[in-house]
Amino acid sequence: MKRLVALLGSVGFLVCCLVTRGGLLDHHRYGDAALYGHYAHEMTSGHWPYGDFFDEYPVFAQPLFFLVRLLPGPFITSFKWTMAACGIAALVLLVVAMRGPIVRIAVAAGVVAASPLIVGPVFLNTYDLFPALLTIAALLAFLRGWERTAYVVLALAVAAKVYPIVLLPIALIETWDRGGREAVRRAVAWFAGVLVLVHLPFAIMGPGGLRFSYWVQVKRGLEVESLGGGILLVLDRIGVYSVTLRDEAPGSRDAVGSVASAIAVLSSLTVVVAVLYVAWIYLRGRRDRLLASAAAVTAFVAFGKVLSPQYMSWLVPLVPAAGLAASGVLVIALVLTRLEWDRFASPHGSTHHWGEVLSWWIFARNLVLVGLFALLLVKLRAAARSRSAR
Repeated sequence: MKRLVALLGSVGFLVCCLVTRGGLLDHHRYGDAALYGHYAHEMTSGHWPYGDFFDEYPVFAQPLFFLVRLLPGPFITSFKWTMAACGIAALVLLVVAMRGPIVRIAVAAGVVAASPLIVGPVFLNTYDLFPALLTIAALLAFLRGWERTAYVVLALAVAAKVYPIVLLPIALIETWDRGGREAVRRAVAWFAGVLVLVHLPFAIMGPGGLRFSYWVQVKRGLEVESLGGGILLVLDRIGVYSVTLRDEAPGSRDAVGSVASAIAVLSSLTVVVAVLYVAWIYLRGRRDRLLASAAAVTAFVAFGKVLSPQYMSWLVPLVPAAGLAASGVLVIALVLTRLEWDRFASPHGSTHHWGEVLSWWIFARNLVLVGLFALLLVKLRAAARSRSAR
C-alpha cells in the first residue's frame, strides 16, 4: 500500500507542478531562478563563485546551479523540472520513512502533493526543495541505521542551506545511545570532514568572497516577514510603534533601528533555545526522529530573524509525518503564505505602504507557525510522559 501511496502522491505532485502559477508550464519569471541562472552562466564561462563573482548562496548550491545549466533547454525551465524531481523524491522518502496507519501516511503524501498548488510561484522557482530533499534523505538514513551515510548527507544538506544544522543535536543524541562517546566522535568527524571537503575548493579559489558571503547572511537584520518583523508591522498599524523599513543586502526588506536590531538578536537566541529544548525532550521521550526533526526545523522557521516564503518548502516533507492535526495546521500556514506572497508581489508604491498592506497577513501566518511549533512540542512532551510512566 505504501508503494501505491507514493506513486499516487508523486503523480499528484507532478500534476500540481504543471497547473500551478509559476509551475512547469508557466514561462513567467518568479523567485530567484533567474539569479541562479546568472550564477550558473558565470560558472560555465569558467568563473569561480566567491572568487570571480559574488554569490550569496552556500557552497553546495553551486553544483546544483552548474548541473542545471548543462541540461537542455532554458535554464529556468530545466531548474523548475529539477525542483519538481526533488519534490517527488522527497515525497517518496517521506512515505518510506513513515510508520503507522496507511490513512495517516496517505494524508501526509496528499499534503506534500498539493503543496506546489497551495504555495504557488516560489515553490519551484527557488532551490529550497533541494536541501529539503537532502534533509529527509538524511533522516531516512538515520531511521535505517545507516549512520555514516546519514551524517554525510546531513553535512551536504547544511552545505546547501544552513538550516538542517538544527537536526544535529537530535542525531548526536541517537548516536550516543547507540555507540557512546567513540561513536559520537566518529560522527562529528564525518560531519565536519564532509563540510570542510565541500567548502575547500571554494575557500582556495575565493577565500575572501566565501567569508563575505557567509558574513552577509550572519549580519542580516530583522526581515519584516519574520515573527519579530511582523509584530513591529502590526504595532505600527495600531499606532503603538513607528517602524522604519529599508531594503538591505542580500535582497531583504528589513525593519531597522535599535528596537529591530534587539529583536533580531532575541530571535536568533530564541531559535537556539527552542532547538535545544526539542533535543532535550527528545532525549527524555520516545525517540520519534521525524517528529523531533519537524519540531526543530519549525522552530528555525517560526522564530528566526529571517523568514522568506520559500522557507515553507523546508516544512513540507517533514511536518505531515507528525499527524493529521499538524498537517492541517501546516496547510493553513501554506495558504496564508500564498495569500501574503500574492500581496507581496503586487505593486504598493512606497515601502511603508507595502508594510501596511502586508502587516496582518504576515502576523497571521507567523502566529500559525508558532502554533504549529507548540503543537509539535505537545506531541513530543506527550511521548516523554508516556516513556516516564512506563
